[in-house]
Amino acid sequence: MAKKSEIKKNIKFYKKELEKWELRILISLVLIFLGITVFYLFYLRANNWDITNIDFGTLELPKLSLLTPLVFCLGFSARQFNYYKKQLDLYKLKYTEL
Repeated sequence: MAKKSEIKKNIKFYKKELEKWELRILISLVLIFLGITVFYLFYLRANNWDITNIDFGTLELPKLSLLTPLVFCLGFSARQFNYYKKQLDLYKLKYTEL
């Protein structure tokens, strides 16, 4: 019985962790999207809102590197999510075997 309750406790823990990492992935994606949108709007404003004359050169792309920490956070969150998902599947399998 102790083993069964321990497995149930671990399943609850991994479910909480999955929800936490899902939220972090969502927040990272939203921040990256907002960052790219804000960059594009500033670039449009600098060109007097002339959409037909937009030319992204190599000097504008390093400005997007400000979003690199968010991309790193997204990748890390996705790895952690996958790890906890595998662990949750493993404990669910153990629970069904009992």
